[in-house]
This record gives sequence, C-alpha cells and structure tokens, in this order.
Amino acid sequence: MQPSYASKDYYDVLGVRRSANDQDIKKAYYKLAKQYHPDTNKDDPEAAKVFQEVSKAYETLRDPEKRRMYDHLGRDGMDRMEQEGGGPGGASGFGGFAGYGGPFSPQDIFEQFFRNDPGFGSFFSGNMFVESSMRLSFMEAAKGTRKRVDLSRVLGMQIPPVEVDIPAGVDSGQQIQVAAPLVEKQRVNVLFRIEVEPHPQFQRQGLDIIYTTTLRLAEALMGTVLQVPTIDGNVELTVPQLTLNGEVLRMRGKGIADPRGRGRGDQLVNIRVIKPAKLTERQRQLLQEFDEEGQGTSSKAKSWFG
Repeated sequence: MQPSYASKDYYDVLGVRRSANDQDIKKAYYKLAKQYHPDTNKDDPEAAKVFQEVSKAYETLRDPEKRRMYDHLGRDGMDRMEQEGGGPGGASGFGGFAGYGGPFSPQDIFEQFFRNDPGFGSFFSGNMFVESSMRLSFMEAAKGTRKRVDLSRVLGMQIPPVEVDIPAGVDSGQQIQVAAPLVEKQRVNVLFRIEVEPHPQFQRQGLDIIYTTTLRLAEALMGTVLQVPTIDGNVELTVPQLTLNGEVLRMRGKGIADPRGRGRGDQLVNIRVIKPAKLTERQRQLLQEFDEEGQGTSSKAKSWFG
C-alpha cells in the first residue's frame, strides 16, 4: 500500500492498512520521516508539509486510545474534537502525544524516534549543521560587510534574525558558519555558501582585480595619466610612452584583501588601443613624416595592435 499525502485518512498518509500493527506503523513512519524531514529537503518547501502530516498521523495511530477514537470518529471527527478542546490527553485534545499533554510537535516525535539513529545523530548531538546560500555583491565580498540574516527562512521555524560579519575578500564557493540560537534544545550551525554577483567593470582572479581600459593611438604613443576606478575609488595611473595594445599595467595593493590577513592583491589594467576609423589628409601626412623619421628602426618595433 502506497502513502497518499493528498488523503485525509491517516492510514493512507502512512501507507498502511487499517489492520496494521504497531510495528507496521513504526516502520512506515521511520521511512517517511527520514524521507521528508525539512533538514534533508531544504529546496522543497512541500516536504515540510508532508513531514507534519506524517508526524500527526503517527502521533495519532501509535497511541491505542487515540487510534480507537480515530477509527470510530474519523479524521473530521478528531479535528472537531481538537478544535473544541476534548479528546484523550486532557483539554489539549490530541495535540499532545502518548503519555503527556502539550502542543503537538513533529520535531519532538522525530527526536524521540531518531535520536539513536547513526544517520541522524548530528541532529541531536548539540552540533547540528544546515547548509544554505548567501548572495553578495562584488563590492560586499571585496570590502566586507555586515548582513542581517533571517534564519527562519533557512531553518523553517521562528528564529530571531542575526547579524553576520562578512570578512573582506570572501569569494564564491567559500563558506561562512553562523551559529543560530538554540533550536529544539540544540545548537544549530548554518553553513552559508557564498555566491558573489558579477561586477560591470571588475573581474576577480584570485586576489587580483582585472580591469580593462581603452587608449587612443596618440595616448598609447605619447603616454598619458588616467583616472582608473578601483574598489577604493578613482586612482591615478601613469601610462608610459609606447604602451602596446594588450599590455597589462599593474597597480600594486589595489586588489582584494586576503581574508587570512596576508595583505592585498593587485589591480591589473588591460590596455586596449583604439584604431582610428579613418585618417584625414593631415593625419596621413604626419604619419608619413613619422614613418620616414623611423626608417631603420622598424625591424625592432613591436605592433601596437597585437
């Protein structure tokens, strides 16, 4: 018999026959709870709903008194009794589970059942780890920042938001560990995998920043001084005479900070020399004179345009 999560019948939810014994019900719950626990289905919001439904079905059918009442009244009748405050377990209806009252908690049932399961030991060891992702802008990753993180979205339960310090220099694929407040009597550590958004001007290569700028032919030949953007603002860059197309100029210490505190990388400026679309007669004459003066040195010259 296959489980049916669209059905209101608890036997269908667990995928067992109405004649199922206690062991059959336990086996069915064990399989489904492992399959649909929210911590193992972070990308599937429907899993939490199924987990709650499975837990509620098990909480009812594992208790002989509740099961007899369920068989007599059905799901609708039990729901009405819960709303009216009657039923086994005192005024809380069937909101408490076997042996004591209190609000229904799928997590408590799960902990009772799986605490000694090696595959779920980390959930109850006081050092539970949950993975998630965190998107940062290029500048946030390069300069460091502080972000307010909503852990309720990550853990699927009400948790106060926390302030997280992001060190300068983090990169995509790296992880930041955040200790959440106590959840269900245990410490939860959230491992955020960093995803850095691209920047319209800068590219990252390790701790170095790659930036591309253009020069007119005259600027490349005679040299110039440029105002170059960096992550710290505009900085002057002296372009030497006869700079070639494709040449890379290094701005030391203007790159990404090493998160381990070992200094900063450099900013590498790629030079692109723009060819003129066409030449005027005067420009042709000047280039002719330039070429004539350079006779005898052309064999040692390099191409400006690569």
